[in-house]
Amino acid sequence: MRVFIALILAIGISVNVEAYQTGEDPVASPVSIRKVDQNKVQLRYALNPEGPVTVKIYDENNTLVQKDRIVAKNPFAKYYDFSQVSPGSYSVEVVDANHLVEYLAVNIAAPATAPSPLVYSKLEKVENNSFRLLVNSLLPTDMSIMVFENDKLVYEENVDSVSGFQKLFKLYGISPTSKVEFFVKTNDGFSKLMATK
Repeated sequence: MRVFIALILAIGISVNVEAYQTGEDPVASPVSIRKVDQNKVQLRYALNPEGPVTVKIYDENNTLVQKDRIVAKNPFAKYYDFSQVSPGSYSVEVVDANHLVEYLAVNIAAPATAPSPLVYSKLEKVENNSFRLLVNSLLPTDMSIMVFENDKLVYEENVDSVSGFQKLFKLYGISPTSKVEFFVKTNDGFSKLMATK
């Protein structure tokens, strides 16, 4: 009896190993949903749809977050962006003619925040048409300064590789009652619009 059980076990293992070693690729599903990025999911529909295809996205409380009805006659692919939703678990369902075709559970993590540049900026009005601008950054950076009068660009200056900048602007030909704004932008990603009263 032991020999018989061992023989059946050996045959089962050899058949399983042979089936595993055939080298054939598994058949690709004509409809697939996969996570392609931290916050993006791709739907690939490789068939010619027989009618409308409905994509439903549910949150972890099983509440419908988004419903997308796609009417197509040819195979298609579509991306869904989860970057604007709160972190958590979501499920994506693809329904074709009231039959569930594909399902994917997605876990969306909190986005990593990029460190903001450390820049201090201050604008003060000295006289009628004189303004003092002060900009200090922790690291040297290229800077662009634009001056607007009533939303019209009247002055622009680019400064290369500075960590501190102070300048007195005397603007001629500008009405003392007009709205004057200074826009400061650095290559580090800092930008600020400052207005004077």
